[in-house]
Amino acid sequence: MSISTKGVQKNYISKEIKPGNVTAKINNISIEKSKQPRDPEVDEWKIYMEIESKPIGDEFVGFDKVFGDPSKGQFKGQIKKIQASNWPFKDASGVSKNTGKPYEILASAQILNLLQRLLSSVGEKGWLEANDGKFETWEEMFSAINRAGLFKDKYLSWCLAATESVNAKGYTVYYIYVPDRKQAQTPFGPEGSLVTSFDPAVHIKKSAKLEESTVLNSEETSSEDLGDFANDSDDDDLFDVE
Repeated sequence: MSISTKGVQKNYISKEIKPGNVTAKINNISIEKSKQPRDPEVDEWKIYMEIESKPIGDEFVGFDKVFGDPSKGQFKGQIKKIQASNWPFKDASGVSKNTGKPYEILASAQILNLLQRLLSSVGEKGWLEANDGKFETWEEMFSAINRAGLFKDKYLSWCLAATESVNAKGYTVYYIYVPDRKQAQTPFGPEGSLVTSFDPAVHIKKSAKLEESTVLNSEETSSEDLGDFANDSDDDDLFDVE
């Protein structure tokens, strides 16, 4: 009897980056003002990054940038749209519970600090200072950064955290973000640099609805609205890399 090889298991890979320690570049960075801030008198800002891992390699063709239209090009690595923080950037002030001293946090300082850390990680430490006073809005500044290609093909090492949920089909989905300093002292840096080691117990947060569905042992679970951060495709939508 001849040996059949038809049952050999193929290797599959998800289109999306998952939370953990990853190496990825920033294809695009953007900023948006929250449409529904908690305090209507205080502006809230969210920063998004579209990241891509290193090429999968071998004979892998890539994931279409525009689904179903190969003419628009392919992503050679896994991709994900992530948020720069699990919390919006906003002005805040009050009295510290630990020291009893007053404090003030400015959204502008937080945003510039993040940008400086990112730009320094890709060898563009002086860009912000060189462009002092050139932009009227945050949107203009972020657009200029993209146009200048400051992050183009420059890989970073990351520790990425996430909120885990379950979609209507029962598949795990992740809203991924850069953890704050309490969770990760060094969440990113130049490729190969020492960043915080990913720890699921620290860096994965279960959504309230996921925890509820686990307790109830329900067969049908639905996720909270994670918007662009939930997986674009289910884990059953995997790609053959052979």
